[in-house]
Amino acid sequence: MLDKIEKTVIEKSDKVMTNEKVEKLVNNMGGMLCFIGAVVFGIMFIVGGASLMKTGKNYVVKPSAEKKAEASHEEPAEEAPAAESAEPAPAAAEETKTE
Repeated sequence: MLDKIEKTVIEKSDKVMTNEKVEKLVNNMGGMLCFIGAVVFGIMFIVGGASLMKTGKNYVVKPSAEKKAEASHEEPAEEAPAAESAEPAPAAAEETKTE
């Protein structure tokens, strides 16, 4: 039963796909879709590039420069407590070794 249905479908599809009008229609639709896709990609590429150029100054370049400036001011304050807490730990480790 399935073989009979499969054979019928294959015959009908062969008749349709070998028809020159259908072949031209499929080729034209594929060409149009490809062209439209290329146009949309180009537009989105330009829009995305312009958006990045517009916002890149605010979100990419400036924060990294500001972070470097802030980091240089904040590092000494953060290092002092860390250095104090780090010093007793080796002393405690040496005491455990001697005991």
